[in-house]
Amino acid sequence: MTRNEVQEYLNKIDDLTREINQHVPDSGPSSTIFRADLAGLLVVSIASTYETCVKETLISYANGHHQAFGNFATNNFSKMNSKINIGDLHKYTKLCDSSISTKFKDGLKARKNLLYERIGKDIVEAYNQILSWRHDFAHAWIRNTTIEEAMSTHHLAKRVLYEFAQSFES
Repeated sequence: MTRNEVQEYLNKIDDLTREINQHVPDSGPSSTIFRADLAGLLVVSIASTYETCVKETLISYANGHHQAFGNFATNNFSKMNSKINIGDLHKYTKLCDSSISTKFKDGLKARKNLLYERIGKDIVEAYNQILSWRHDFAHAWIRNTTIEEAMSTHHLAKRVLYEFAQSFES
């Protein structure tokens, strides 16, 4: 899966957010609780989209090598069950090839450092935050973010997925 293909999946999140803001504007106290619930549902959607990107990247890589390997990957990764934290991503790259693992590790470190120097934000922390919010909302209905904060964090976190996908490109 290429970065552009990852971006196609991630564009759906931006579209969803535009629709939320169009139909449920932040217009005062009456919409606050509902928007908080929508923010929770949004982070669940974001994390699910991340899971799909990881899964499709792994399957695409496997299919590029052999149909049997592709079938194995499809069956093995069909239900990742949110196993997409940074440690999991590193394990997946190691499982496929040590050069992919090195490329991901080095690329992620470089991208993280570049953005931290440029804007003072950590993309790995942002990625972990999305997963944490997802867990909190999905399992306990904890409303601990806003739509705006979720999207701002997502726009940083998605760079982890770009790096993951790019590490599988030749």
